[in-house]
Amino acid sequence: MESNRHQQLRDLERAEAAPYIDYPPTPWWYHPAAGLWFAGLTGTKGLTEDHLPAAIGLLVVLLAALGAFSAWYARYRGAMPSLLRRAPKGMGPMFALYFVGVAGVLGAVWWTGETAGWAWASALMFVLATVGLWLHEHSYAAAAARVRERLS
Repeated sequence: MESNRHQQLRDLERAEAAPYIDYPPTPWWYHPAAGLWFAGLTGTKGLTEDHLPAAIGLLVVLLAALGAFSAWYARYRGAMPSLLRRAPKGMGPMFALYFVGVAGVLGAVWWTGETAGWAWASALMFVLATVGLWLHEHSYAAAAARVRERLS
């Protein structure tokens, strides 16, 4: 009886972790496309001073692209993980590292924009977002593999 209960709890934990650890591969184009999207968003800051209508137009295009991508990705991936729910045990450090990285990228891009200009900041954002998302994907995959192993 106790063994059955233990297996049921393990199965429940596995099902709860599924959105975090069972997912299709990320398409090859995702990292550069996301880097380009973040670079475009950064570029809107530089356009607001002298070209507000262009900045608003770019922002509308970026928001439409985000909506289209989000709808496609939700269908592609199925159940989406949420940062608002409890992530499986063992994935917390990976998420913490991600947010530290995001803060570092935003700080570097803001500093570059203020000192060298927003065109340079936008270029930096492209590089840092593309590389950072690629690194995060590998970190995420390793954390998910550890959780899968623990729950198998």
